[in-house]
Amino acid sequence: MKTFNRLFTLGLLGAGLFITGCGKEETKEKKLVIAFGIDEDLESKVVAKDKFLKDLENAVGMKVEWFEPSSDMALTESLKAKKNRTDVAYTGAMPYFMAATKSQIEPLVSFAKDGKLENWGKFSYFLTRPDTNINEFSEKDLINPKSPYTFAYTKQSSGSTYLWPVNDLITSGIIKDSNDFTIKFKPYETGSTTNTVRALLDKDADIGVISSNSYVKNRKFFTEDNHKIIYKSSVIPDNLWLVQESMPQDLKEKLQNFFLNYNDKFFMENFYGKKNGEQHIKVTKENFKIIGQVMKNLNLTEIKED
Repeated sequence: MKTFNRLFTLGLLGAGLFITGCGKEETKEKKLVIAFGIDEDLESKVVAKDKFLKDLENAVGMKVEWFEPSSDMALTESLKAKKNRTDVAYTGAMPYFMAATKSQIEPLVSFAKDGKLENWGKFSYFLTRPDTNINEFSEKDLINPKSPYTFAYTKQSSGSTYLWPVNDLITSGIIKDSNDFTIKFKPYETGSTTNTVRALLDKDADIGVISSNSYVKNRKFFTEDNHKIIYKSSVIPDNLWLVQESMPQDLKEKLQNFFLNYNDKFFMENFYGKKNGEQHIKVTKENFKIIGQVMKNLNLTEIKED
């Protein structure tokens, strides 16, 4: 079994954000502390936060504060801490799944178009250029034995640019396993979505994989004649809000009801980057079980934070 020793930055399947200090006995005033982690869209989230924080305070009847943690590792550690433990978190699906193996947490809400679960999730897009001979998601087009195509992705701990794409290559029979991926392609870890797009358009890569969310955000770089989408992946679980299982039920219900009724357009567009009528929806552990199957397909036992 393989283990990736990778630090999860919060670009993986979304941002890292957590709420701590839920009425600890040693403090006289009950409060929720919201921490925004490292995220490429942090600036727009900050713009959207002020009204959100006031509305959240009114909903739960507690003071709300916020700060920025240094890394995704801080989120994982805070969820399992015995003292000053994180009570609520906003994070990506993969960080949630990994944290759930080490702490007692459960999903609360996510978001989807029209507030319908069947519209939930994001996708990986396989991109290439019109000047290549790659036209479809098939072994015939993707595999070039004499000169393997350069395959650009952000990092191996990325669900939408590495784990899901490689999983779909395996389940489609195009490659046998993750080791076969390194034989039949020339892997190119770019470090960021922008670098992946640049590598593809500058002809440093033949194939570039980015998430559907990132494709929308980077649409300004694309024209009809400089790229083509040859494949849309299977559904990838989207970001979510999670809570400690031990949280008092009445507080869980207050938080869930707040989110399910909080679909302010400005907040949805700037905090989540959602502009297609998305609304909050309930999610459960069942909605994230697919992550375990993907890890099994890639022969992974865990992805450790350094």
